[in-house]
Amino acid sequence: MRANRTPPRVPAQDSGMILVTVIWVLLMLTVIAWTYARQCQMELRMTGFQTNSTKAYYIARAGVARAISFLREDKLKDQGVLGEEDLIEIDDKDENWVYDHPAEAWGYNPEAYGIDPEDDEEDWGAYLEDRKKDAQGKLLVRVEDLSGRLNLNGATRIQIQRLLEVCGVEEDYAKALSAAIVDYIDVDEDPTIVDDVRLDGWEFGDQATEDTYYNPHQSPEEIEVSGPSLVMKNEPMSAVEELLLVPGMKDFIYYGEDENRDGELDDNENDGDESPPYDNADGELQLGLRDFVSVQSGLSTERIGRPNLNSAPFEVIQALLWGEEESEDNAADIAEKIVKYRDGGDRYLGSDDDKRFRTLPHTDENSDGIDAVGLDSVEADRAAQAFGVASDYFQILSTGIVNDVKKTLKVSVLRSFIEQVDLNEGGPDRRSRFSRDEEPEEQVQILTINYEEEG
Repeated sequence: MRANRTPPRVPAQDSGMILVTVIWVLLMLTVIAWTYARQCQMELRMTGFQTNSTKAYYIARAGVARAISFLREDKLKDQGVLGEEDLIEIDDKDENWVYDHPAEAWGYNPEAYGIDPEDDEEDWGAYLEDRKKDAQGKLLVRVEDLSGRLNLNGATRIQIQRLLEVCGVEEDYAKALSAAIVDYIDVDEDPTIVDDVRLDGWEFGDQATEDTYYNPHQSPEEIEVSGPSLVMKNEPMSAVEELLLVPGMKDFIYYGEDENRDGELDDNENDGDESPPYDNADGELQLGLRDFVSVQSGLSTERIGRPNLNSAPFEVIQALLWGEEESEDNAADIAEKIVKYRDGGDRYLGSDDDKRFRTLPHTDENSDGIDAVGLDSVEADRAAQAFGVASDYFQILSTGIVNDVKKTLKVSVLRSFIEQVDLNEGGPDRRSRFSRDEEPEEQVQILTINYEEEG
């Protein structure tokens, strides 16, 4: 007989260690597998986000191209050379008038731009689909007429002062700050002295030069050797942001206190530096100067320093009609009449019911002029002298949205028109300089001034 062999017994302590080891190995493998799955999931999400972001970017670019196309066609329309198969239709009243209004196709175009003031914002968007129909994109385009703002490079000191006061800056400070802005831009080195101005916390130095005047804590010798701490550019501004370099400019004057743009003074907009935005806690809403000024006004000499009344904000209209002799209330009343007439019943600038100023000096059967507002002759003359009705400087805001991923392009453009060369003028010698197959030169020139990406 074969003797039964008893298998060796594993000590209880060893079997417990094996169980713990197995559990730890399983736990580590589980963690590794979860980490790998999580990493793959994140990479898939990042790839999807990047794909959607790229699609949204090109949708936004398409929106910019759309806006530029309508701006181009509008310029051709103004010059009377628009073809029959172009994008925009010509109103009978538009013939022979050169003007720009946000209610025209370049500004108000719900089908192409996806924005209609009569609809809720959640319903806005021009929807696009790619060729494979596997993704849907949405386009939102706004075109703002920057020629409706006050051009700092062509404005007078009193115009800048009045705009500062309209924005909520105290009168004496507005006088001194407007003088500093003019000194920053003008070519001479003589400071603009404003009499009877006493400002707490803002000191001025010797009036010999701008450097000594705006740098009171530096001696002339120190300025000569090391240069001034605050430098006056003494040439036109290239960007609105340069206002932050002007002596006396403060953040809440430049940016404003109305952070949520609701027109009301909220608690966080009246608490000093306790919470954003920074404000002066004076109990009055401070509007941002940057929203009402520009550094371009177009290439036409008729428009230099003269904003377009068809698109000028209420604040700019009031400031330019205020002047030195007029009262603030009278200027506000005139501005209110103009805006109420221009913006129509919905009080929204850039919609179907807007009234268009095709000319300012008079009204006839084919065009509404400034006297259609109901102003007296003196008020109408003041408005006609202060404003124009045409524009060349625009800002395009184009947002592409794909699966909740947004990409926004902010593009400022300057538009001009070039007269076409008549080959019949100048005789055969002039005609011989051009090839028979030479393409005609594009008459509308669109120059990009500023380009920014968001998202």
